[in-house]
Amino acid sequence: MVDWNNNELIFLLIFDVLALSFAIWWLSRRVKSKILEVNERKSKRWKRDKE
Repeated sequence: MVDWNNNELIFLLIFDVLALSFAIWWLSRRVKSKILEVNERKSKRWKRDKE
């Protein structure tokens, strides 16, 4: 069983959860910005093709 009285274990678990949360947040921001960038490029190309 897990010894929940071990402060080092609790600290590492909290640190891991925070690190994973930050990584997921950062990656999701990067993906959203890339999707917006691609959509802007496509809309510019569509406007240019219509002319």
